[in-house]
Amino acid sequence: MSRFKAFAIHFSISFLIFLVLLYFILVQWYPEPLFSTDGGWRVIRIIIGVDLILGPLLTLIVFKSGKPGLKFDLAMIALVQVLALSWGVWNTYNERPAAIIYTLDFFTPVPAYQLAEQGMTAEKLKQFGDTWPILIYIDVPKEKLSEILSEAMRAKKPLYLLSKYYKKFGKEQAQVLKENSMNLEKYVEDKPKLKKLYQHSLLTGTAKTNISYLALHSREKWVTVIFDLDEMKIIDTLDIEPSAYMFAQKIKRKKKAK
Repeated sequence: MSRFKAFAIHFSISFLIFLVLLYFILVQWYPEPLFSTDGGWRVIRIIIGVDLILGPLLTLIVFKSGKPGLKFDLAMIALVQVLALSWGVWNTYNERPAAIIYTLDFFTPVPAYQLAEQGMTAEKLKQFGDTWPILIYIDVPKEKLSEILSEAMRAKKPLYLLSKYYKKFGKEQAQVLKENSMNLEKYVEDKPKLKKLYQHSLLTGTAKTNISYLALHSREKWVTVIFDLDEMKIIDTLDIEPSAYMFAQKIKRKKKAK
C-alpha cells in the first residue's frame, strides 16, 4: 500500500467522524443563533485541525510500506488523534449553551457547565421547557432590583445565574418583551450596512407581525434577535450590535423618570 492510499483511507474515516460531529454541533449543541454567536465556528476549526488535518497528515508523513515498527507508529497516531478529539468533543459538549436566559432587557446564552455548577441539571432544566436550549426568564421586580443586584454581587455571580429567580417563559412575558423591543428601523436609518441587514430580514419573511427586536449578549459578541411573541421563541438573528442603542434608551428613560 502506498502512503497516499493510507492517507486517503485515514482521511475518509476521519471525514465520516467529522460529519457525525458536525450534525451534533449544528443541530443538537449549537443550533442557530448559537452557532454564530457562541463559538460554533471556533469549535469547527478545532475539530478540522485535529480530525481532518493532524491525523491524516501524520499518517502521510510516517507511512512507508514494510517499515519496521509501522504498526506501532500508526497506533500512536490513532491514539493521539482519539485523545485530542475526545478532549475537544468533551469541552465542546460541556460548553454548549444549555439555556438562553432573559435578564432585565437582554438574552444571555449560558453554558451547560455553569448551570451544572448551580445545581441546574438537565432534569431540573426540563421544568422550564422541552426545547433545547431552554428559554428561561429571570423574574426581577423593579422595586427589588437593587436588592437582587446586591445579592448577586455578594454571591459573586452574574444575575443570570441566580437560579431561584428562574421562571418558565410564557405568554405573560410577551408584554415585557414587547415593551423592551428596539425600534430597529429608526436605529439603522443612518447606518447603510445595518439598514441592509434589517431590510433583508423583512424580505425573508422571518420577521412576522407580532415580534420584538431584542439584544442577545453571547460569549463572542452582541447581536439582535427577532423574537416571535406568538410562539414565544427566537426565530432569527441579525448581526447588528445593539448595545449602543440600548444605552441611549436607558439614558432617555432616566431623563423621563426625573
